[in-house]
Amino acid sequence: MSHTTAQPLHIAFAVDEHYVQPMGVNIASILAHNPDLDMIFHVFCIELSTDHQDRLQHLAQQSGKTIHIHPLPSLPALTEPEHSGHYSQAIHLRLSIPQALAPITDRVLYLDADMLCLGEISKLAQLDLSEVTVAAVRDFNALSMRTRLSYQHCTLRDYFNAGLLLINIPRWLEQRVSERTLDKMLNPTLKLKYRDQDALNLVLDAQVRVLDSVWNHQCSLTRSLRKAQLELDAPADTRFIHFIGPLKPWRSWNPHASRALFVQYQSQSPWAGLDLDDHFSERERYVYTRFMYRTLFRQRRYLQGMRWYLRFRALKAKAA
Repeated sequence: MSHTTAQPLHIAFAVDEHYVQPMGVNIASILAHNPDLDMIFHVFCIELSTDHQDRLQHLAQQSGKTIHIHPLPSLPALTEPEHSGHYSQAIHLRLSIPQALAPITDRVLYLDADMLCLGEISKLAQLDLSEVTVAAVRDFNALSMRTRLSYQHCTLRDYFNAGLLLINIPRWLEQRVSERTLDKMLNPTLKLKYRDQDALNLVLDAQVRVLDSVWNHQCSLTRSLRKAQLELDAPADTRFIHFIGPLKPWRSWNPHASRALFVQYQSQSPWAGLDLDDHFSERERYVYTRFMYRTLFRQRRYLQGMRWYLRFRALKAKAA
């Protein structure tokens, strides 16, 4: 499936309330680098506060782009009633995207919320998908992922990161990818560590066009901070940087350069000026402060480590 006529690039996200602000900043970063690209954004959500709805509407008006909101109750059913619950709802969002958008487009670019756009992306609107179901970037840890799954007698030719998926919608629906992915996830004999990403790899093996890593440059803040690497290591031609793992750039404690990058695009969005630690749960504070003091002590940065250790002890005492 190649595009020879000009069609808008449909870009979709699947988020809950806690990831709407990072998603909004991600959209702002896309707009900053692609102001003239014909794009339509789709927000698939479990719930969305009036405040976030208003900010998304403001972003649409400010950019002149369309942003459609697709709440969970309006989406086509993919699971049986007995599989309901928050976990099922969260994965239901992403797996519902192709069927929901099939009446209006034959391709959609799915993006995780924890990404930022760093360049021009019009190539994705024209990329040939005629012989594949999706285009995606190889996971930076693909060999380890394949080895792990091989222990369950699941042999894969490759392993992609599901944070960016350019989806050939007709092939996806024809091959019942969403339903088969759910079957894999609900299979009691399979123990899938990365759940829907593992399941998608099992279902789509050999049906993927592998993209250059610049389209989904995977950055682990956990790994960077443990090595005391505070600068971004993304190549100059990176299109999307993807902050994988539990540590994210949108926290005030984050000493990595990714925080400044996030704030740069946040300032260009309707979420400008909002506290980076909004919706920061006590559990998150506990985990992050523990990570920081242990990391700094290992690096023999004892003064900074002691400051984080005192914060950690205060949070632990508060929770007791």
